[in-house]
Amino acid sequence: MTFWTIARNDLKIDAKDRMFFFWLLFFPLLFAFIFGMAFPGEREKLRQVSLSVIDKDQSFLSRALTEELKGERYDVRLITDEEDKAARTLVIPEGFARSILSGQKVELVLEQKEESNQEASQAAYSNILKAIIKILTKIISLPAAEGKELEQKFNELRLERLITLKSELAGKLVRIPGGFNRMIPASAVMFILFMVFMYGGISLLVERREGLLERVYLSPASYASIIGGKWLSRLLLGMLQMTLLFLAGKVLFKTYLGSSIPALFLVSLFFCGAVAGMSILMGSLIRKEEVMIVFNILLANLMAALGGCWMPLELFPPGLKTVSYAFPTGWAMDAFNKLIFFGYNLESVLPNIAVLFVFSLVFFALASKFFKLRKI
Repeated sequence: MTFWTIARNDLKIDAKDRMFFFWLLFFPLLFAFIFGMAFPGEREKLRQVSLSVIDKDQSFLSRALTEELKGERYDVRLITDEEDKAARTLVIPEGFARSILSGQKVELVLEQKEESNQEASQAAYSNILKAIIKILTKIISLPAAEGKELEQKFNELRLERLITLKSELAGKLVRIPGGFNRMIPASAVMFILFMVFMYGGISLLVERREGLLERVYLSPASYASIIGGKWLSRLLLGMLQMTLLFLAGKVLFKTYLGSSIPALFLVSLFFCGAVAGMSILMGSLIRKEEVMIVFNILLANLMAALGGCWMPLELFPPGLKTVSYAFPTGWAMDAFNKLIFFGYNLESVLPNIAVLFVFSLVFFALASKFFKLRKI
């Protein structure tokens, strides 16, 4: 009996649990879906905002306002029939120009249908405000005039652009850190902790209590094969969950996995290796199942929260961000963020992979030291 046989047998036993596939795939995907929808990342840019205008004033100012509303992103149509209204309709009241020129208050009405896109409605509202400001600025800039002379001067006046705002990314960001692109790796990291701790740690307690470990030891299998097989089964369990979640995210939510799949694989591999060692260590040190369950829940949530699964590491205060790197979750989430959101390659995350490899070695060594075959 080799370590591979032991690992394969452990996975078969885990798969017989009715809740195995629920925790392996269904619940993590449900969690990622809920929070991915609640905190979306990149949204498809609005191609064009439709806006119909009913001009009841028919003055040079109302016509100028309608012209200012037009733009590349705005489909502005002048209508007269109420039935031709688009999702959003601006009503320019009669006496619009007279009220403005006399310094009186005038009210524009923006109507929108209940089913209209709220983001598009907000864009239309902002565009209307911008057009009104330009109209008022031109009027203030005009010399004293009346009638046709005022209209002529208004049409001839061209406002100079005094301020230009340029917006650009300050780094190498290729994806917005949010939505499903963030929740799939975050859910994978967090639920691997629950999954491997739960099945990896508790199963050791059960096997030790029922004498199964001691029976395996009395077989031709060596101590090294037993500990190696237990560690490998937990590693494979974590990699199975990680792979399924990333593939499901790609197929169902069209998530972006970065430009370096080998880097993604290595980060996942050594993270799962570290968690596998931790599960055996806890299964060796803790003697009661109820204590194991409570401790696993607390530790998994703590590592997930401080590791950046609940919120991006970039939002952490400097001191707390330093603390996050005391856990494998912090290094794993940092690597996933670099690969998925900033377009980093394998070479750029080698420090993360190296630290996760060290975590794997340390926890495997501690697990080997405290691993017990007999019930105490």
